[in-house]
Amino acid sequence: MNSNNNNNNDSSSEDDMQVYETLTKLPPANDLLPRKLTIDIDVKSLYPLKALPQFCKNYVSFLEESTHRHCAIQETAAGDENRTLLDYYDENKQNLVYKRFDQLDLGKRTTNDRTYFATLIANFKRAQPKVFFRGEALFDQKLTSCASDQIQFDSNFESGNLFCAFKKSENVYDLIIQNDINTRGNTQWFFFSVTGAKAGQTIQFNLLNHLKSGSLFNEGLQPAVYSLKDNQINGSEWCRDGFNISYFKSPFMKEYPLSLKRKYYQLRFHYTFKHNDDKVYFAHSYPYTYTNLLEFLNTQLDDQERNQHLSRKVLCTTLGGNTCEVLTITSNSLQRRAYRKGVVFLARQHPGEPQGSYVMQGIIDFLTSNTPQAEYLRQNCIFKLFPMMNPDGVVNGNYRCGLEGSDLNRRWKKPNKYLHPSVYYAKKYVKGFSKERQIILVIDLHGHSRKQSSFVYGCAYSSQVKTIERVFALLMAKLNPFMDYPSCTFRIENAKDKTARIQLWRELKINWVYTYECSFYGQQKKHYQIKDYLNCGVSICNALSQIVKDTSKEFTNQANVPDIQQQMLEELGKMPQTDDQDNGSDSSQSEAELSDDELVQLFQPKTYSTKQKNFLKQQEFNKKKPQPVNPKSTINTQKASILQESPSKNSDQKPPMSSQKPKNTLYRIQAPQRLRQVEQTKLPDPPLMVDKSVQTDDWMYRQWLIQMGKMKKQQEFQSFTPTRNIYKSSSQSVTRFIVKNSSTKNDRGRVDSISLVTSGLQNKLISSSQQRQMMRYSGSNFMS
Repeated sequence: MNSNNNNNNDSSSEDDMQVYETLTKLPPANDLLPRKLTIDIDVKSLYPLKALPQFCKNYVSFLEESTHRHCAIQETAAGDENRTLLDYYDENKQNLVYKRFDQLDLGKRTTNDRTYFATLIANFKRAQPKVFFRGEALFDQKLTSCASDQIQFDSNFESGNLFCAFKKSENVYDLIIQNDINTRGNTQWFFFSVTGAKAGQTIQFNLLNHLKSGSLFNEGLQPAVYSLKDNQINGSEWCRDGFNISYFKSPFMKEYPLSLKRKYYQLRFHYTFKHNDDKVYFAHSYPYTYTNLLEFLNTQLDDQERNQHLSRKVLCTTLGGNTCEVLTITSNSLQRRAYRKGVVFLARQHPGEPQGSYVMQGIIDFLTSNTPQAEYLRQNCIFKLFPMMNPDGVVNGNYRCGLEGSDLNRRWKKPNKYLHPSVYYAKKYVKGFSKERQIILVIDLHGHSRKQSSFVYGCAYSSQVKTIERVFALLMAKLNPFMDYPSCTFRIENAKDKTARIQLWRELKINWVYTYECSFYGQQKKHYQIKDYLNCGVSICNALSQIVKDTSKEFTNQANVPDIQQQMLEELGKMPQTDDQDNGSDSSQSEAELSDDELVQLFQPKTYSTKQKNFLKQQEFNKKKPQPVNPKSTINTQKASILQESPSKNSDQKPPMSSQKPKNTLYRIQAPQRLRQVEQTKLPDPPLMVDKSVQTDDWMYRQWLIQMGKMKKQQEFQSFTPTRNIYKSSSQSVTRFIVKNSSTKNDRGRVDSISLVTSGLQNKLISSSQQRQMMRYSGSNFMS
């Protein structure tokens, strides 16, 4: 026994030695790599882009706004009122000084009536999207060469969208803005650069194809201007400049459709250059590009103090290949983590509204700071931020849409996973977040081009002023000097039913869901600066901290602190009733989207909507449908075929006799075969295709009455009791059976009464064989 134990011990020690020798022979472990927090700045565009200057690195005081100077305005000649931009090009193509892509044939017309002058089409049926212009693919994008002594335009950079420029006269230039990708309009945002001007030279710019009928340019808004020489000399950033600014109806018609004869709108402004050899950028508002966002996030992640509270995650990849980020900001402490409230911020669904990005940057900068209020919010809330929902539109210079050609803020009801990935995954992410914890606030950040100040659109079931949905809006207005509460509206309109605000309010049952709008202009005819937009974000966080303190009294001994929500409700009760009417950028779905027959040619079948699928089915049916034949032509063709088949009189061949079989089997076709062939060519009646877009309430009510009438007739027919008469003829008697069907039982029938009519013997009994025959006729099976 002892010897066996010793042997076992020796074997175990030998195994340990082998394991030790194996471990000592392994190579040393690699050094741990540092965790990468920053984001690779990889901006993907449909065409090559140039780098922009480093805008807004230091938020210093801007230049004083220029006073409105006046000079003579050269009016354009009033020509034909039915002219389009294509007609304008045909008249002024000799004056073309810039077009965005060198190989574009701007004078080419398509075979149909859909020649959209400034539209680029991106086809996503392939792995790599291909850009087309009026049916021709764009491969090499080059700038048009321009003489060195002339003014040179450029927009081949991120968020730029100048399509072409014409020299109308000395120091007067007509500019045409590019439409949103895969749309036939949506032209309001502009961003381009000018070089080659001399110091003191004043140039008039005419932007011919704006979309909206109203603009703040008529109320004092000036274009945003950035001068490279000014930045090098005194470090100035973006400022508002320009004079003799006017916004009015353009003489050119829109191309969609021409029958409506709707006109574009034109912006005209003057600018005096201050330096020689300067490059000056002009924009509708202070630009905020996708690159600016990635650089700002990298500065936050590089900061050792801020990155402790901030984490990022890639939400999805867009159609253009760019990444949509989602950020999480909260405290790393586990104390009371389960009781933290949820807060959601979204920005830049509309790429031409950069104000939302500046407000979002102010929110992120404040929440990651070391201020006591920021620390309090991080300990009591978990923030989910979507800083740029539409990076493709921002990169390619769109105003309202993404690369799929639709408004993302009108796709929240049923977003398509492939066409609207950022909306689809953001909605899924927020709904999952709501199951994890209570969400108390959702804000979607936008810019407004028709109203001044900042304000919110909210949701409310009631039109009463004293409602809980208005509480947080009033509190924000009290803490934010740039916000105007009387401009806020709280309505649910059918045109805005598919927006993020209404859909999240309905599905998540959250009281405080707002669309936060910041004006392109400012407040009281004073321009907003970039720091003002940043302060709007800080004010939102300050108002939120007050609400969070009010809702967390049960965890802190602050019973004597007055209820802030109750105070706001009391103030709301003292305010007059408003009608909540508003018209602005948060409006109905744009009319500039492409038609269904155009969209189905650009995307994969898995992205088609129900309406587009029905359109394709109808199109395939129309192809298979036989064309209507003229009866005269059919008679002539039949005569010709008979003459060809019948033998000639001079021919020696004799017609085949009826008793003989024809040598050629195709010589004569038998009648049944011919009928069978006709039956095969006959197609069923086309299905009833109804355009749901024209279904009015009155039409649907008439259709309902027709269906109810049909159902009522069918019920009356089924409830009617039929009578079947069965006659048995014989030489001696006639017997009649009356059989009533039973609606409650499933039997074949039963005989309720039998009347016998004979030739004179009514009371005479019939034989058993006749009875069986009677029951056989009656359909009853109870005689066995």
